[in-house]
Amino acid sequence: MNPKLKQSIDDFIQHEALSGTSLIMTVFGDCIFHRGGIISLASLIQLMDVFGLNERSVRTAVFRLVQNGWLVSEKIGRTSYYRITENSRQRFIMADQKIYSFQHKEWDQKWDLVLLSSVELDNKAILKKELEWLGFANIATNVMAYPGCDHLKLQNLLLNLQMTDQVVIFKAETLQLWQESYPTIKRMVATNWPVPELHQRYEKFMGDFREFLNLVDAEDELDPVQAFQIRILLIHQYRRILLKDPNLPFELLPSDWLSLNARNLSSNLYQRVVSAGEEFFMELARTSEGSMPPAHPQFLKRFGGIKIEEPSSLA
Repeated sequence: MNPKLKQSIDDFIQHEALSGTSLIMTVFGDCIFHRGGIISLASLIQLMDVFGLNERSVRTAVFRLVQNGWLVSEKIGRTSYYRITENSRQRFIMADQKIYSFQHKEWDQKWDLVLLSSVELDNKAILKKELEWLGFANIATNVMAYPGCDHLKLQNLLLNLQMTDQVVIFKAETLQLWQESYPTIKRMVATNWPVPELHQRYEKFMGDFREFLNLVDAEDELDPVQAFQIRILLIHQYRRILLKDPNLPFELLPSDWLSLNARNLSSNLYQRVVSAGEEFFMELARTSEGSMPPAHPQFLKRFGGIKIEEPSSLA
């Protein structure tokens, strides 16, 4: 185990004050989701120990995730297992696509507007939160907007919430005054979407994980525990940024926007640590059937394609 790398990992964990609940969600999304979505509590406790979470913290965190509908608990004999719920599965799929697959299309200078004035009061907060997941933001009272949303996702959202009869959707277009109004539109975007905050978070992310990449690149062979720690910390921090990032067209963002730099850094570092980290994960992780099953083929498509050597057998 590299002492310098260990010190950097320990310092990062200590200074970031990581949420146990959120970190466990990262482990489920990164390691467990594509291997059946279930793990024993005993395994999870062992895995989270390398991040400084004790047994009580893990039990408290999974209890909260069950209460919030993300996980469901099962008991077989004396062993407890935790599984991703059917209701949360779609969220895991959406997060997976956003984190590991690059999706950025050219903007056609068109906007999608959702009018909320006819939405029942009890449903409005729910709908606004779900629209924010799709990148929408409030630009006026009862009006949420996004520059070129995925219409299929929007339609499915309204169908799932049974709100198709409560909202009105408009399509708007930036007119030929675009060049003259460009600074005003960019100010409007920076005011209504978290652009300045995200820029600062991307800057910090780049600084933190560029250092990790340099340390990892200096190693001929990575320690599996350290590789697992870096892999989870990388995806955890990257996920927290991306789930806030509405993936706006580059035309509406600052010229020094760092999302592509952060993606390249994440891809390079993930490629370096994923295999050794998987070795540590597979050694500890157990399901009700025994060892973890092989990963779904989609797992190997992350960041343009990764290579994992599946162990032939586990003790």
